[in-house]
Amino acid sequence: MATLNHVLDAIERQIGFPRSRSNGIARRLQESNLLPVGAPGVAPELNEDNVLDLVVALASDTELHNAVGAVRAYHAMTPGGAILDGAPQSIPNAPIAVALLVEDARAGVPAARKSRIEVSCNARAVAIHKPNGEVSRFVEAGADPVHWPSRGHHKSIALNVAAIADALDDIFGKVN
Repeated sequence: MATLNHVLDAIERQIGFPRSRSNGIARRLQESNLLPVGAPGVAPELNEDNVLDLVVALASDTELHNAVGAVRAYHAMTPGGAILDGAPQSIPNAPIAVALLVEDARAGVPAARKSRIEVSCNARAVAIHKPNGEVSRFVEAGADPVHWPSRGHHKSIALNVAAIADALDDIFGKVN
C-alpha cells in the first residue's frame, strides 16, 4: 500500500501526468468511492489496482466531472465488446488484462515492457498493443470495437507499459 501523495509524485515523475491535474482527478475518484479516502489524520492508502485506475482516468484526458464515468466504463470493458454473462471468470476484462500486462512488465518480460496501452479520449475503449503487432481491444459490452461511436476525429493517449511498470516499482518496490 502507498499513500496518495507518493502515488501522484511517482505518476508525474515516471509517466508525465502533471501533479496539478492528477490531484483533481484523484479527488473526484475518492468522492465516488473509486479510490480510498483515508481517515482524519491518516493518508489514503492505494494498491496497484487503484494506481492503474488513476492512470487510466488521467489518460482518458476527459473533463474533471467525467473522470468517474471513464473509470467505471473502463471496469465494464470486455474483449471486443463481448457480452460475458455466464462466461468463465478466466476471460479477462480490461482492468484484469492491463494489470496482468503491467505485472509481466514489472517482472521484466521484454514483450510486456515494449507493449503500449492506448486509452481513447472520446470513445469508451482501451487497446493493448503488443510489439509483435497483436492488438487486443476492449470496449463496453455490446459495443463494436472496430467503429468509433461518433463521426469526426478520434483522440487517444498511448501509454508505455514500461513507464507504468517503473512507476509501480517506484511506488511499491521492485517485484522479485
